[in-house]
Amino acid sequence: MPFNLGTTGIGSHPIGNPERIILDILESGITVPYIPQLKTEEMVMQFHNQLPGLVFQRGRVKLNVNTPNFEKQLKSFKDLLKLKTLLLSPRGIEVSPEYFRGLFLFPELLVQTPTHYRGIKCQMTGPITEAASIKIYPGNNKLIQNSELFDIIVGLSSEIAYWLSTFLIRVASANNIPKENVILFIDEPLFPQAIESEISYDEALEKISNVLKLVQCRTGIHICDNPISVIDRILQYPFDIFSYDAIKYPNSLKSVRIDILQDYISRGGGIAFGITPNTPESTFGIENIPSIMKGDLNPEDFIPTPDDLIQTFNQNIEPLEARGIPLQQLLSQSLITPACGFRNFNIPDEEKGELFVKQLLQLQEQAAQKLRKEYDLI
Repeated sequence: MPFNLGTTGIGSHPIGNPERIILDILESGITVPYIPQLKTEEMVMQFHNQLPGLVFQRGRVKLNVNTPNFEKQLKSFKDLLKLKTLLLSPRGIEVSPEYFRGLFLFPELLVQTPTHYRGIKCQMTGPITEAASIKIYPGNNKLIQNSELFDIIVGLSSEIAYWLSTFLIRVASANNIPKENVILFIDEPLFPQAIESEISYDEALEKISNVLKLVQCRTGIHICDNPISVIDRILQYPFDIFSYDAIKYPNSLKSVRIDILQDYISRGGGIAFGITPNTPESTFGIENIPSIMKGDLNPEDFIPTPDDLIQTFNQNIEPLEARGIPLQQLLSQSLITPACGFRNFNIPDEEKGELFVKQLLQLQEQAAQKLRKEYDLI
């Protein structure tokens, strides 16, 4: 079943109530509901809290190698990963409900809805971003600079990806959603930065490939930063969906080598066009926020229309039409999303921000319906 410009989200929301967020997602009309990340959940800890010595302090994740019995615990953890690699222990490491509350509530609420969805989507932190964001304590070195610890992060990410993808497939099966429309996104916001300063292309993509090998469903990669410097290389790796901020970086696809893009499309690859604003600044205009906070302006007056989103979409695909890309095939394999997560949508406040998030998801689906009709996507 093709996605046909299916609509989904990136992950994060501005509030900490998982039930309300999931119901907002399911009621918004999007065709590929996603498992949300709560405002209170830190994404690195969410997926890698099993790593010995990993702590969250003062808003940052650190690896404290001075914790009691660290070396012993690390060796035991390495041994566990090795046993799983050798298939002497069952594959997969379960995500903790403590760190990912929405994951375990999602199936319960999904099965209660009368709507039949085209697919489901989840996301996890990628190994490059994970290793580049963790500092080793004591000291200030990044974990990505320690080859032993970096390999452990990759091994843990692989096992998490295996467990998470099989979990999603079970949820999909219980809701008559085909396995081929289950997507696990690897979120790599720091990928372009890490490539420039921390790691080579070949090593980075080798690490990610090791994770992808254990994913049992379709895979995507989400890049928050400007993807122009990395998109050609990424599209040559076995991802099914490439996700980017189409508002900030509308020329991203214009720069792709034509042969690489054509090959990517021919093997079923799609694009997640991030055309929906995801922050108060991009929705209301940064210059209007002080007056909105004072009550002098009504934020509703600045909410985009479906046609506004379509205009952004067209800016991104017009260069492709001129280059002879099989556009209908590409769009049938693609998604429409927000530019990034909604975590910071806290204007005028977090509760009202969540109302705007639901409204933006609804507008996103309305825009997609118009585009499906225009491009004859059923």
